[in-house]
Amino acid sequence: MIAVGDVLVRALASGGGAMARVADEGDAGALLGPHVHLFRPDPKRLDAWFLAGFLGAEENIAGASTGSTVLSVSPGRLRVPLLPLEEQRRYGEAFRHVHALRAEAQRATRLGEETAAAGGRAHGRAVAAVEGGGGEGTRQGC
Repeated sequence: MIAVGDVLVRALASGGGAMARVADEGDAGALLGPHVHLFRPDPKRLDAWFLAGFLGAEENIAGASTGSTVLSVSPGRLRVPLLPLEEQRRYGEAFRHVHALRAEAQRATRLGEETAAAGGRAHGRAVAAVEGGGGEGTRQGC
């Protein structure tokens, strides 16, 4: 079972989005999926966001991936620098901030796409109403 603070790494290096992240309260108690690697760092020795940041780095994933069509991540081939815990925490805070910015950017993109799609549907209904609803036969611009 997944616990808060676990580091989750996608097992397949394809598609968009973050390759690694730290599990939160919403993940706690869930079962680990078949295409996810789990790392459970000891918080007294290793900062979870530091670990997630380095495990999910593009160069690290590329070096730990095998395959030609589907790239599988081999967790034993991932590399993490050895740094004092206080320095890890500084890196971890930066990685956490970047993760939050990416999540908000993805959310804004999704909302923008949903709004554009809804606007298109509304535009179609407005045109149909103008064209189908007689009156004086004048068409208003949309």
